[in-house]
Amino acid sequence: MTTDTQTFEQVATTATRQGDAPDTAALTLHPMMLENVEGIVFDLDGTLINSAADILHGMRLAFDEAGIGRLPDDYFPDDLHGTGAGIIRSIAADMGWTIPANVDALHRLYVKHYTNIAHANTCLYDDVEAILDACRQAGLRLGICTNKMRANALTAMQKTGILSQFAFVTGCDTWAEAKPSPVPLLETMRMLDLEPGQCLYFGDTSVDAQCAQAVGVRFVLHEAGYGDAALNGLPQHFAFRHWRQLAVTPAEEPQS
Repeated sequence: MTTDTQTFEQVATTATRQGDAPDTAALTLHPMMLENVEGIVFDLDGTLINSAADILHGMRLAFDEAGIGRLPDDYFPDDLHGTGAGIIRSIAADMGWTIPANVDALHRLYVKHYTNIAHANTCLYDDVEAILDACRQAGLRLGICTNKMRANALTAMQKTGILSQFAFVTGCDTWAEAKPSPVPLLETMRMLDLEPGQCLYFGDTSVDAQCAQAVGVRFVLHEAGYGDAALNGLPQHFAFRHWRQLAVTPAEEPQS
C-alpha cells in the first residue's frame, strides 16, 4: 500500500478557510496524479460531493410513506455506497424492519422524494473544483463512475457546477451491472479511450476499491467520504483526507 498522505501534508497547502479555493493558475498537481496517467475516473457521492444528508432524507421519507418505520434524525448507515435498492435493504436490516423481497416500489418512493429534494444540501468537498480545473489544464481525460442513477448524478453535478468538467458519466443504470462489478468502470474507461495502466480511479468505499481491483486500475482513496470496514486490506495506490493535499503551489515545491 502506498499512502504518502502524512509525508505530503508536510509540504501541502496550508489549510484554507471553508469555501476558499487555491489559485488554479498557480496550482501544481501531486505527482501521483500525473505519473503514467492519461485520465482519471471518479466516484461521485462521498468522493467529489457530500450528498449524505439528501440521500438519507429521501430514504427517511420513503420508509415513512411506506409505513415501514421512521429513521432517527441522527441515524447514519454503515452502507451508503451501494445502489439505491442496496441501501434500502441495508437500512431495513440495520433497523430490524421487515420489507418485501422486491423493493422496487420502495425504491420508486425513494427516487420520488430524492428527486424532489433537488440536492438542496449537496455540496462539493472543499477544493474539488480547483483540483478538477487543474486536471483539465493538465490534459487529463475525466469521467464519473457512480452507483447513483445517472439522471440524478447529472443533476447533482449540474447543481454543484462540475458537469462540464467530465467527458462521460456512468450511473448504476447505464450498463448491465453496477459496482463492484468491473463492467461500469471498464465501460467508462472505454468511453474515455483509456487502458487500465493509464488510469486512476478515485473513490471512498470498499465497493469502489473492489471495482478498481477487478479492473486492475490504481485506486485512490478519499478517506473523508463514506468509507466502510470492508476497505481494510483492499489495495490502495494513495490515500488522502483533504482535496488540497493533491496540489502544491510553486512556493511549496521542492527546490532543485
